[in-house]
Amino acid sequence: MVQADIVIVGGGAAGLMAACAAARILRKPGAVLVVEGNQKLGRKLLATGNGRCNLSNLAAAPEHYHGDAAAVASLLSSYTPEAILGAFRDMGLVTRADEQGRVYPRSGQAAAVLDALRSCAAEYGAVFRIGAPVTAVRREKVGFRLDCADGETIETGACILACGGAASPKHSCGVDGYALAKALGHTVMPLYPALTQLVCAGKTAKALSGVRCAACATLLADGKAVYAESGDVQFTDTGLSGICIFGLSIYAAEFFATGRIDGKAYRALAVALDCMPEWSFAQVREYLSEICRRHPQRLAGELLAGILNLRIGRALVQAAGIDPALAANRIPVAALQRLTRIVKEWSFTVTGTKGFLDAQITAGGVPLVEIDGRTMESRKAKQLYIVGEMLNVHGDCGGYNLHFAWASGLAAGKAAADAVQRKGGRR
Repeated sequence: MVQADIVIVGGGAAGLMAACAAARILRKPGAVLVVEGNQKLGRKLLATGNGRCNLSNLAAAPEHYHGDAAAVASLLSSYTPEAILGAFRDMGLVTRADEQGRVYPRSGQAAAVLDALRSCAAEYGAVFRIGAPVTAVRREKVGFRLDCADGETIETGACILACGGAASPKHSCGVDGYALAKALGHTVMPLYPALTQLVCAGKTAKALSGVRCAACATLLADGKAVYAESGDVQFTDTGLSGICIFGLSIYAAEFFATGRIDGKAYRALAVALDCMPEWSFAQVREYLSEICRRHPQRLAGELLAGILNLRIGRALVQAAGIDPALAANRIPVAALQRLTRIVKEWSFTVTGTKGFLDAQITAGGVPLVEIDGRTMESRKAKQLYIVGEMLNVHGDCGGYNLHFAWASGLAAGKAAADAVQRKGGRR
């Protein structure tokens, strides 16, 4: 039998931050126990940002979150980017922000973030139990009893569920945190993958697989613009990828899971790519006309070679119904008009998104109506706390989801430790 004042189920971003916050208050060896089913802490954290760890965003605020975002407005106002970065600075981790406000460790290594969290928690007395997943959590008259896969039983006065979501299962130990929450009286909103690639109809994207294009991508629902974001678009075997496409996938994933976007029903989705967002329609049209005048024998397939990737330029010419082998002086005016329109609005029918295996985050989860949005304490069971990706809150691409993990972890860790102190410690 193992005992601890606070047991945190999950040694990922939110769980480790909760451990730091709680241990710093209690300052007692063994008072805080982190139970991680994997053989290593923070496996998903190490993979974020391609190993660089985009840990926050200077613009973190409720408008960058979805689901029950309004319910955590007070949490986000308390744990601002400055507060989160200050917490990391206290651990010795120096950060830097890029032009878009995305925050990274100055070293550029996700391992530095994990080391800072692990070291901070350990220095204040937290201990780690790895490689033995929690299989059950039961509410008792006083506190909780947890069963582990290796047969060990843990007793605790307070429990923080930080098990992560269903996305990127290769970084998970297989513990279903949602099942643990349900067993303790919570409901779980439907889960669906987000921040992932879009699957598109047709063979165009596959033919360009691996090619990138700087573009403005607009998500169209029944032909109406829903959301737009600029950045690198990458063509894949199944459709479109890239950071800006991940931004669009937040809304596309909601549509394919519910048939709605922001509560409004739609029938079909498409993505329109503006491959020359810095130029107007008239400027693109004038450029094409000028090329045709000055280089009458240039092949149509090379008309866009001076401004776009050659393969993308040829694909656009073909999408406009122009033979790439046709001489520039033989291209009809109407065809140049079509090509101009496609350069500015290249349409792809969206048929779905990639699944949890390829997604960065999980949308859906425990509804915030069942949680105190300031402390992350359950309204179903006293001294039970739920944090991070398990909750029905998910953020835009760019560090917002890790920011929420830190904020919810800090709030839960502090609240749990304060409650333990009020009750006099271990049961």
